[in-house]
Amino acid sequence: MFKKLRNRIIITTMVITTAVLILSGVLIIVFSSTTRPEPKPQEPDFSIPNPTLYDDQEIQEFIRNDRKEGDERLLVTLLCVGAIIEVVAFLIVYYASQKIVEPVKDSYNKQKLFIANASHELKTPLAVIEANIEALDVDKKNEKWKRNIEHEVTHANKLVLDLLQLARMDAGNNNSVPEEFDLNKEIKDHIELFKPRFSGTISYKSNAKSKTFLLPKQDILQVLDILLDNATKYGHKKITVVLNNDSIKFTNDGTTISKKDLSKIFDRFYQTDKTKDGSGLGLAIAKALCTQNNWQIKAHSNSHTTEFSVIFFTNNK
Repeated sequence: MFKKLRNRIIITTMVITTAVLILSGVLIIVFSSTTRPEPKPQEPDFSIPNPTLYDDQEIQEFIRNDRKEGDERLLVTLLCVGAIIEVVAFLIVYYASQKIVEPVKDSYNKQKLFIANASHELKTPLAVIEANIEALDVDKKNEKWKRNIEHEVTHANKLVLDLLQLARMDAGNNNSVPEEFDLNKEIKDHIELFKPRFSGTISYKSNAKSKTFLLPKQDILQVLDILLDNATKYGHKKITVVLNNDSIKFTNDGTTISKKDLSKIFDRFYQTDKTKDGSGLGLAIAKALCTQNNWQIKAHSNSHTTEFSVIFFTNNK
């Protein structure tokens, strides 16, 4: 991530530097050619040896050739100077970009460490609270308060578990192993689990040549659950899931996602609709799972539908 950021800084700066150098060179050449006075044929040029030996036409030809050589020398000089400036600018930007990115990288690493430590510290007290709630013997009058506490503890537990998973993936702890399984059946089973949560219809279609796929099963199923959960939250009447040879697509007729939000929906804790339940970590986890497996996850939204695509590169059987 930080390597990409540094490369983006370098490329952007070098493109701007190159554009400025080209524009400056063009302006210098144009200005030098337009401000140069025209020769007067009737006046001899005493810079030419024995000017009386030449007629006006020969003198003008000599001046044009001299100007051409001067323009060529100017062009070569500008190219050499530009090349030197480009090399010096690249070295400066390369060094400066490392210094610029370093504080961001340090801050990010501290944030990851805090999330990991805080998640571990929160996990134990939440487990104790949950165990004590189960042991409580309350009357019917106070049952609703117990249910409220259980709901919030469950929500907090899920948040902690999501943070722990992100912390493990940030640390590079990927133990996923590809295995052969019937992805077609798994998708059908998971859709059945989500149908009670959605008031509309969830349809499924398989265009894959085979039902069996060689993939990290737990990772792809977790991504499947995250995107189905997202679709049921934001969809209105219809959700469509399509399995292809190398991808899964999830389409819903929910609220349009703006271009600004599309660029941020995979960021941690980012939510397009703050009124919906959730922590804003689901899509971030899906993105992290796809990244660590060298898959692609994309989002597209128009005035009618929103579509998420997971593209995995594998050999299907």
